[in-house]
Amino acid sequence: MSKTGRIRDPRLDFFRGLSLVAIFLAHVPGDWLREIIWARFGLSDAAHVFVFISGYAAALAFGSTFVKMGFWTGTARIGWRAAQLYGCHLALVFLGLFVCAAAAELVPMVDYAEFLGISGFYAAPAARIVELFTLRYVPAYFDILPLYMLVLASIPLAMALARVHPAWVIATSVTLWCTVQITDFNLPAGEGRSWGFNPFAWQLIFFTGFAISRGWLVPPRMSTPLLALCTAYLLFGLAAEVPWIWSLHPALEHVHDWAYAHAHKPNLDLRQYAHFLALAAVTLWAIKGREQLLLSWPAMPFVRLGRQALPVFFSGMALSHIGGIAMAVHGTGLATQVVVNVLGIAGLMVVAKVSLYVKNAPWKSGGLPAAKAGTAIEAVPSIAPSAAR
Repeated sequence: MSKTGRIRDPRLDFFRGLSLVAIFLAHVPGDWLREIIWARFGLSDAAHVFVFISGYAAALAFGSTFVKMGFWTGTARIGWRAAQLYGCHLALVFLGLFVCAAAAELVPMVDYAEFLGISGFYAAPAARIVELFTLRYVPAYFDILPLYMLVLASIPLAMALARVHPAWVIATSVTLWCTVQITDFNLPAGEGRSWGFNPFAWQLIFFTGFAISRGWLVPPRMSTPLLALCTAYLLFGLAAEVPWIWSLHPALEHVHDWAYAHAHKPNLDLRQYAHFLALAAVTLWAIKGREQLLLSWPAMPFVRLGRQALPVFFSGMALSHIGGIAMAVHGTGLATQVVVNVLGIAGLMVVAKVSLYVKNAPWKSGGLPAAKAGTAIEAVPSIAPSAAR
């Protein structure tokens, strides 16, 4: 039980934690393990999982505040959380700038700032700082928290619409997504770019999770025909994504070319969104009745990571930059791969453990035992990180 008496769903934490590891691996250039994350085997990736879970978890963490304590209290709580995420975003960008500047001093042959797309900051720092603080400069590798801030800030509007009828929330979300597909409207990210995760499009998957969590949207019951349809679409994604499959036959190459010609991740391409829904449906069907396996010792490290999503994500992004610099300097041989991946993932585990310890504040009660596998702790609002494809 949590402090609020709510049972914590281990599925949310497990898959969020698994995605955190995938995100770390995806952001280390040259990492061999990047080739085994699920983005390499289908049309969707960890970003879709995170945004959906973020919406689902936000409904659990904040939705009851609107219902029990009123609209303005709920809005104030959302505003405070958005302010925290804003500070984390700025800190993450400046940390990236520091890491790149330090690398330039220590190993001048490595231009990691160019890889991260932040070299323009050093050319005009004064202008870039103003743009950074106003979210008009959003580097490609740092566009995660701004997305979450904006979709989180739209929750009060969703709750207000739900007072009329929950269907208004769903209709508004779908309409906004359709508008983006027609007009290609997006926010400027600086240097002639747009946001890598268009918040006006990605809000659809966020509010899909939010609406399901609130009970406004009821997923269809899994049936044999639906399971077959979802499985077939996952096989389609597999054929379109995996080179050794689509290169077997010219017809499969056409499938691959067609899928990528129509793919538009910044605007939440419908094919990727449908792939995520199919993957989620099949996964939930597969683990139904076996949820306790997610609290077994092999799964618990991922559950712990998922419970401390924000600090683990923050540290994971920093560690991925350091690991990328290490591989740029020392190469991508086996020894470097082992060191970077073992130390990086171990670092995430340590951050999760320390974060839980601090959150429990044992100094206030003379020492609290660490949360056990079967217990639930207060819900942590999740983030919506990306995973490089």
